[in-house]
Amino acid sequence: MKLLTLRYAPLALCPFVPGLALADWAIEPSHTNVSFEVGHLGLTQTPGVFRKFESTIRFDDQDIEHSQITLSIDTASVDTYESTRDAALRGPDWFDAAKYPKITFASRSVKQVDATHFAIAGDLTVHGKTVPVTFDARLTNRIVNPFLKVPAVGFVATAHVDRTAFGMTQYLPVVSGDVTLKIQVELNKLP
Repeated sequence: MKLLTLRYAPLALCPFVPGLALADWAIEPSHTNVSFEVGHLGLTQTPGVFRKFESTIRFDDQDIEHSQITLSIDTASVDTYESTRDAALRGPDWFDAAKYPKITFASRSVKQVDATHFAIAGDLTVHGKTVPVTFDARLTNRIVNPFLKVPAVGFVATAHVDRTAFGMTQYLPVVSGDVTLKIQVELNKLP
């Protein structure tokens, strides 16, 4: 079993493509992110990102279903592109970043659905409360990077969570209870 510590969580999806050697691939940080969207007034989806995160992977290359993924997000790194809202989200009425500095995810199981889809079930902890969540992960493409002239792969993983399960009930129903979490990653094979 290999233990890998990663600065960017989406690299956690790399183990789910048979034949890829983790040590031989590098994350493209300018095309990798952890983001979310939440409905506002039933009219729009307000976007946001977390600027700082890291992950640890226990990847069993002989039996992928024994792989494990952990993700740790710096709660204070939330950015919704509006500074007043960001300050409120960091405060005690929402994430309470001073009291709960990390949002974490720890996988319980990894299941291959088909050649390009995977279900990653685990426990998401936000605001001191832990709730089971399943990410639907998809291999988006395999290409030869036209700039680096090396193989490249992309992944997207999404999950829907009910923010009220974490005690975050402010402004319902103006701000939706359903939040979409999304992880996107681009990897390039090292020469």
